[in-house]
Amino acid sequence: MIFPTKPPENLVACRAIHVLILAERMREDEREQYEALAFEPFSVDGASKSFISKGGPAFCLVDPDGNPLCAGGFEPLVPGVWQSWMLGSYEGWENWRAITKASRWVMGNLFAGGARRLQGSCIPTRSAAIEWFKRGLGMDHEGTYRAFGFHGEDLMQFARVNHG
Repeated sequence: MIFPTKPPENLVACRAIHVLILAERMREDEREQYEALAFEPFSVDGASKSFISKGGPAFCLVDPDGNPLCAGGFEPLVPGVWQSWMLGSYEGWENWRAITKASRWVMGNLFAGGARRLQGSCIPTRSAAIEWFKRGLGMDHEGTYRAFGFHGEDLMQFARVNHG
């Protein structure tokens, strides 16, 4: 897979206000996934604080008026391994091509900077996210953690490894 050499034109640095607005507009399936992975009930304040506190590169895509469409990034887990995160609105995901380009641009930069593994997780009910991890980001499904989530949800793990 070839990584983009430049980000989409509507990519901006992720700010706390972007995350707060998006948490208020977050899709229901993303709220369910947040609960499964955060091990706490969804709340706008809790989700905002969680996403804002993640380290690593983060981006936001905005509409022509500067309103956030989605925010995402990768947080470091251990040296060379990064976990993806993202939140968006229903309207934001209509821009999936720009979201994919931005995500792949960040991935390319992380691999160029020495990352050996980039990974993402989702609950099995998010079929569009599963396809996006596979086809959009070129990640492989590595396995499913059964009954892992907050409410006993299964958790699917995807990764792309830099082989050198």
